[in-house]
Amino acid sequence: MFKNLKLLIVFGCFFLIACTSTKNKPLSIEFSSDSNKIVIKNINEAGLYQLKINLNTDSTYQKLVAVLQTPSDKDSKSVEVELPGMLSMQGDSLLFTPNTSFIKGKTYLVETFINTEFASGKDIIHSDVGHSVKPIQKTLKR
Repeated sequence: MFKNLKLLIVFGCFFLIACTSTKNKPLSIEFSSDSNKIVIKNINEAGLYQLKINLNTDSTYQKLVAVLQTPSDKDSKSVEVELPGMLSMQGDSLLFTPNTSFIKGKTYLVETFINTEFASGKDIIHSDVGHSVKPIQKTLKR
């Protein structure tokens, strides 16, 4: 009986280590070198596969990334404005190309659900599991 209990504990430890360790790099969200596009890199393999297959055929995939122009302190309007644009793939990177150019000096908030998870192994261990998936957010200044 104690052999089975020890074996169960060892497998449980391996499971917890596997859940908490991650091979993936964090999602990278940056402007392209000419600042005309937003480049999203380090997409996990499963998500990358789904994007390559469905991005051009399913219009829902175009809503995976939202880019909002945030108001500055000097702006009289105090709301964020969503920029329309198109998503496309270039190699292993996802590109967001806005319909109108990014404005120099403005700040943009990028939100995406790519590479998000309901709870990581670390969150489960620490009982820090939420009720919804939280988007990844990154603020970029042009």
